[in-house]
Amino acid sequence: MAISSNNARLQAVLDDLRSGFKRFLLVAQQANERRRIYRATVWELNNLTNRDLADLGISRSHIRQLALEASQKGRANEV
Repeated sequence: MAISSNNARLQAVLDDLRSGFKRFLLVAQQANERRRIYRATVWELNNLTNRDLADLGISRSHIRQLALEASQKGRANEV
């Protein structure tokens, strides 16, 4: 009896660890995707000329903020 009780507890702990690790991996993947979007957006906007940015109504000082907003756009659908 004691052995099966210990096995059940051990199995429950292992299941909790597995689910926690899966959640950790999911959050890490989502953070990596947000970083990728942020970097790509900053790179693309920085490569535009001042004239192109002005045509879009974007100031160079706002590029990082716009990239941050772009990277967090789909965040409500995560987790």
